[in-house]
Amino acid sequence: MPTKEEELKAWRIATFVMVTLAAVVFLVQRFVVQLLDVTFEICIFYIPTFAIIGLLLYFRKRSK
Repeated sequence: MPTKEEELKAWRIATFVMVTLAAVVFLVQRFVVQLLDVTFEICIFYIPTFAIIGLLLYFRKRSK
């Protein structure tokens, strides 16, 4: 069973991946080519990104 530190590290990595992915999608959509519908983009990239940021903050606060 993972320790709290290992679990928090996994949440940090997941948050980093989602924030990076959302930033890349945002930049490509705005400055390169519009491939995705805005609603799809929000539902698939930005809402999960904000949710995982909230979860990371919650777990980080709970582990202290």
